[in-house]
Formats: sequence, C-alpha cells, structure tokens
Amino acid sequence: MKTIRKIMEGVAAACISVAMYYCFLSGAPAGGTERTVYMILDGIFCISAWVAGVGILWYVRWLRIRNKELENMIKILLKNADKLDK
Repeated sequence: MKTIRKIMEGVAAACISVAMYYCFLSGAPAGGTERTVYMILDGIFCISAWVAGVGILWYVRWLRIRNKELENMIKILLKNADKLDK
C-alpha cells in the first residue's frame, strides 16, 4: 500500500509539474489539439492549486485543535500532580 501511495504521489507531482511548465512557459496556443491539451493541463493546475490551499487551511485548523487538546491534557496532569506526589 505504501509503494502504491508513493507511486501515485510521484505521478501526481509529475502531472502538476508538466501542467505548470506547459502553462507558464509555452503560452496559450491559437487552436487545435494543442489548445485542448493546454486547457486540460491548465485545469489540472488550477484544481491542484485549490486543493493545496484548502489542504493547508485544513492542516492548520487540525493543528490548532490538536494544540488545544494537548493544552487541556497538560492542565489536567498539572492539576493532578499534587495527588501523585503524596
């Protein structure tokens, strides 16, 4: 399962890299199949940028929730520390 995940991450990174290279450096073609490929790669890049942004926001939110949980655990441990010393 880990190998498949690593392969999929590599393929996704390669697709995003190709989309960024093609969209940023080559410019929009006038027409034909090149334009279709350009639009598909542009869509891949836009979706991946959105997913990355939302993923970062979700991760920050998760870290804040986790931090509050750990702070509550520390408060409980410190409150009960006197009982453990006796």
